[in-house]
Amino acid sequence: MTAPSPAGRREHQHNHDKLFRGVLAGSALVGDLESVRYLTPDVAIVYGTASVLMPWRSRLPKRRLSRQTIVVVRTEAGWKISAIHNGRVRPVTVPEPDAFPSKMSQLMARIAHRVKTPATIDPTVH
Repeated sequence: MTAPSPAGRREHQHNHDKLFRGVLAGSALVGDLESVRYLTPDVAIVYGTASVLMPWRSRLPKRRLSRQTIVVVRTEAGWKISAIHNGRVRPVTVPEPDAFPSKMSQLMARIAHRVKTPATIDPTVH
């Protein structure tokens, strides 16, 4: 299996153009710059959060907030994005060991350990 090659700048521009002329028409990208960390004078990592504010909303929905990690490189033409990761911000809650989700997970783990055979543990065993 081979992974698809990363899309280039032109493809990203084309797709974003379609988005903002289509389903995101009239919206605004609203965000905050959290920090910039310079790895060298010509390479930096930019951290921020952002969300799309749709025209019928007056405030950003919390569940739509995304965090961006962006690698930027200084070129003769100015700073250019070299790589970006965009992911949803979701608060993580950790259930107590005696809470229902924990109990269910513990039960499923016990069941899984009981039904495993040597062949399912080590696929080289026949």
